[in-house]
Amino acid sequence: MSRARATMHVGFRELDSWTTGDGTWKPGSVPPLWGTLTVPEARRTEMSRTTIGILRRAVRRLDRSYGWERPEGHLWINVVGIADGSIGMDGKPGTADDVVGRMTAEYRARTDAAHADLPDGGTVDPMCGMHVRLGRGAVTLEHEGRTMGFCAKSCRAAYAREHGLPVPA
Repeated sequence: MSRARATMHVGFRELDSWTTGDGTWKPGSVPPLWGTLTVPEARRTEMSRTTIGILRRAVRRLDRSYGWERPEGHLWINVVGIADGSIGMDGKPGTADDVVGRMTAEYRARTDAAHADLPDGGTVDPMCGMHVRLGRGAVTLEHEGRTMGFCAKSCRAAYAREHGLPVPA
């Protein structure tokens, strides 16, 4: 997923001042953090819980490395959805499917996509190559007599549209 990692951009900016309802933040104390993730609207609900958790764990590692105890209310993470056609990729309007396509192009172009070392009841997401466990709660789609497993509803929807299949709700 090197292309997926390449689409993530993180910027840090030190503030001259920061004021909360409790007063002005004092340099040297644990800094309040506010993060905004911009994702395709079609994936926002599905991605929010996971991406907020990933960022929360990263901030906890940062806090531990500095010996900080982050006060409640000092970490805000907003996940903002952008409508299809309003996602600018290389200066051209794109869709959620275009983003999935861009992030998974290298994997899908490979003819040697590894399917080895799959656990029993497992399969490979045909869009991105992630290993998926089939079973209760799995994101699946029937296609040409096979049960296809997907890492996320967005990969399943992109696959369905790419193959002219009805997109499950």
